[in-house]
Amino acid sequence: MMRFLRSKTALQAGVALSLLLAGRAQAAPEAPSAAAQARAQLIAQANTAFREGRYADSREAWLAVWKLERSQVAACNIGALSYRMGDPVMAVRWLSLCKEIMRAPRTPDERALYASRLADLASARQLVGELRVVAPAGASLTIDGEPAEIAAGGAVPVLPGRHLIRAELGGAAGEVEVDVPRGETREAKLTLRKPEPKAPAHAQTGSARVARREPPAPPASRVVVLAGGIGAGVFVAAGAGLFAWAQVERQAGIKAAESAGPNGCYLASPACDRANAHWDTMEAARVFGAASLILGGVVAAGTLGYALWPRQRAEVVVSAGGVAVRGVW
Repeated sequence: MMRFLRSKTALQAGVALSLLLAGRAQAAPEAPSAAAQARAQLIAQANTAFREGRYADSREAWLAVWKLERSQVAACNIGALSYRMGDPVMAVRWLSLCKEIMRAPRTPDERALYASRLADLASARQLVGELRVVAPAGASLTIDGEPAEIAAGGAVPVLPGRHLIRAELGGAAGEVEVDVPRGETREAKLTLRKPEPKAPAHAQTGSARVARREPPAPPASRVVVLAGGIGAGVFVAAGAGLFAWAQVERQAGIKAAESAGPNGCYLASPACDRANAHWDTMEAARVFGAASLILGGVVAAGTLGYALWPRQRAEVVVSAGGVAVRGVW
């Protein structure tokens, strides 16, 4: 009997201990998940960056939070930070989303925050225009080359000015350019068309231009240009040399005339004959020097014109009557 009582007492004690442990296990808080820990860390980073005035870093952190959990807090903060950073397009986009998913305010603080977000949205909308795109369902859209996702019947905020909208679907494409004023909404209607197939070259009727090219200058032309350049240089150098020789002969004639004495070559003398010979040579050198310079200039101009003149261009034309080669000089 005493053994049964001891066994019963031990069983009751074990049950009581199990219930106590179970109660403690239920009362203990569950460990947060990895996603919850990452979200909390990102929110802490966003708040720290905001307090330090690093709005861009704070917005990046809230964008990362949005990828983990699409909450109204993330959307509203992204929109408010974009407005303060001077990015009205992104501010309108996210504050509009914030307005859609924000629950009705219940407390005075929530009502004040809700009013602040609506005020930011209204101010940002005055800085941008809105574009309403009408395109076939399923078409991929780009605005100014950037991919755009637009809900059916929705408008996308854009900066004031002209924007190129393009849509593609199943090989067909269409684009339109729209001017969007500040604070107004414009509609862009896109009609998609497939590109027209090009007819093969052999199927074309009439004459068809097959090839057209400008061949390089033949070697003979390079020889002509080189010879012309050398000839022009020789003539110019010869002219300069003759003028220099004429100056030498002039000085020699002056010295010969001075050596004739005080008669000034009024009377014939060997010195005067030498002076006259020097002056004749001077005149001849000047004449031939001038002619050489002129001839050098003419050769140089002719060579330059020949070098710059377009060479022969040839094209081959195929027609029903055969093949023809045309040249243009």
